[in-house]
Amino acid sequence: MSATPLDDEETPLLWADDEASTPELFWRVLIVDDEPGVHEVSSLVLNSLRFRDRRLSFLNAYDGAQARRLLAEYPDIAVILLDVVMETDDAGLRLVRHIREELGNDRVRIILRTGQAGLAPERLVILDYDINDYKEKTDLTAQKLSTAVVAALRGYLALTELAELNQALENKVAQRTQELLRANARLQQSLSALEQGERAGRQVQFKLLPKPAWMHAGFHFSHLLMPSEFMSGDFVDYFAIDDDQVGFYIADVSGHGVASAFVTVYLKRFIATALDSERHGQASPITNPALLLAQLNSELLRDRIGKHIAIFYGVIDTRLHTLHYANAGATPFPLLADAGGCRFLAARSTPAGMLSGSEYHNQMLALRQPMRLLLCSDGVLEILPEHSTEQRCEHLRQVLNPQIEDLEQIRAQLGLKPEEPHPDDVALLLIRWDASSSESSA
Repeated sequence: MSATPLDDEETPLLWADDEASTPELFWRVLIVDDEPGVHEVSSLVLNSLRFRDRRLSFLNAYDGAQARRLLAEYPDIAVILLDVVMETDDAGLRLVRHIREELGNDRVRIILRTGQAGLAPERLVILDYDINDYKEKTDLTAQKLSTAVVAALRGYLALTELAELNQALENKVAQRTQELLRANARLQQSLSALEQGERAGRQVQFKLLPKPAWMHAGFHFSHLLMPSEFMSGDFVDYFAIDDDQVGFYIADVSGHGVASAFVTVYLKRFIATALDSERHGQASPITNPALLLAQLNSELLRDRIGKHIAIFYGVIDTRLHTLHYANAGATPFPLLADAGGCRFLAARSTPAGMLSGSEYHNQMLALRQPMRLLLCSDGVLEILPEHSTEQRCEHLRQVLNPQIEDLEQIRAQLGLKPEEPHPDDVALLLIRWDASSSESSA
């Protein structure tokens, strides 16, 4: 992301604000940007800024994962200066969802800064995301940045004071009644019942998965799903559309647990409805990946699901030996291994349910034997030892080759252990096509 340096003629404002100082010595400001120069310029411009006799203390993150760790470590971050395009085109927007929905943090003020406004248009972002300011880097001077930060600190302070007032009221109530003790006992009973319900829900969800191994017209499909909790926000499926066409997808719903697992059921219903329409001769997007993803995006936004789905959907024509596919923000990209080597099927896009203006495009690929197509959810990358996303993707690429027979080999090479907990849901889908499988199918 190219950042335009702030106007050298503009100097940061020095604010001697109106009221008495508070005991804290500083306000925490988190700068999230993949360009070191942006961090340096922002810190330089804001270093002398004061608000209510407190200076600023800067935290630096260069991708979404680092920002998440810092947010967990420092719950008192007051302002975030957030880039949109980092390790992915929507990394900044994903972080906003994480902060507001998963962390439930509505106090921190978020100033979105972008050098590529076309990837996250202001009109769509302001409507769809809980941000507090939107700035294009090319227009952002030192004066404007300082003013925006001071305005954000005022908002954060107002919310903090309101939260402290609410806490004081709650403490007075707690001192006057023992009802909370009885409520806690009831809560424990409810949690126990909820856990039992989640276990039952997991059984239902896993029954919705396809057979662990399935073959159609010489193409062999298999999958592996390992949730990080009782229920998974990842999902895979494959199915015959007709005698010559097979549909398949891998999906990763934002978040974890029951709410995300519910959306996988929603997705299964959506695909099943499209498939049923096709089989009854009605209009259906099931053989048109881009159209199917566009309709899914519209339905998620219309139904106000509150979750987005990163999904890769493909259709294999087993007679013509072609693959048509479209991607809605799924990463890492699928890996194709054949006689020509191993490569990613790169297709940048935004997840379904994130932006009303998202567009998806069909791509076509001729297949040749022997062929292996591996699809992974992003939870796979989190268990790899490398530090950068690029290094982890290269590790993943080295694992796949046209001679791989099953997912067990891939699981072992990646060091995935089903009995161990994982930081995120993990899903794998492998499609194998070679002469032996074609002959056995015939």
